[in-house]
Amino acid sequence: MDPNRFTLSQDDHNAHLLAGVMDATSTPGETAAAARTRRAGIVRMFRTFDPANSVEAMIACHCISLQFVLAAAMRDAGNVDMDPIMLTRMRASAMAISKNPHIWLMKFESLHTRNEARAAEARQRAGLPAATVAPPQPEPVPARLPLEQPRPMAAQPPQPMLPPAQPGAAAPPMPGPAPLSVQDILLSSAAAIQASRPNGRLSVAAATPVT
Repeated sequence: MDPNRFTLSQDDHNAHLLAGVMDATSTPGETAAAARTRRAGIVRMFRTFDPANSVEAMIACHCISLQFVLAAAMRDAGNVDMDPIMLTRMRASAMAISKNPHIWLMKFESLHTRNEARAAEARQRAGLPAATVAPPQPEPVPARLPLEQPRPMAAQPPQPMLPPAQPGAAAPPMPGPAPLSVQDILLSSAAAIQASRPNGRLSVAAATPVT
């Protein structure tokens, strides 16, 4: 048989894998109603995985089978009527089996995420034209702020300009002298008193003798 000419749809392959899981998980003395419930539960779990290809379907069936194996191991580990030594072994085996479903679930999640990303990229390339890569633009250089110039010193207030005299009009009054301060008045008084003394010193008149 040429494998290149023999084709099988994904649904048929999934049905084949599920049939193997249903046969492997059957228990002795199982009733028809229990078998029908078990098979329906297997199909429901398989649909929850939503495998996208044969590899994901295989991992999903493996996880489902491990779930039944773990349930049987936990049932044996809880049998208190078993020999203590054998009971200890069954409990150790149940703990070791409980780690396998978690490992396979993590592998399935990683593979499923990668396949979904690849499918999304393929759909994007098929539906959208190839985008041209624009050359990188240079980053704009921020404008430098001008240096602050020193402020000029406050100038003296300008003197008021007198308007020109009109012909026939009275001349504007000239501004009088600026008023003297208290210090200037005291200094002027002291200078006047000093100039009125003959020798510049205080003189005391001779006392008239009493007769």
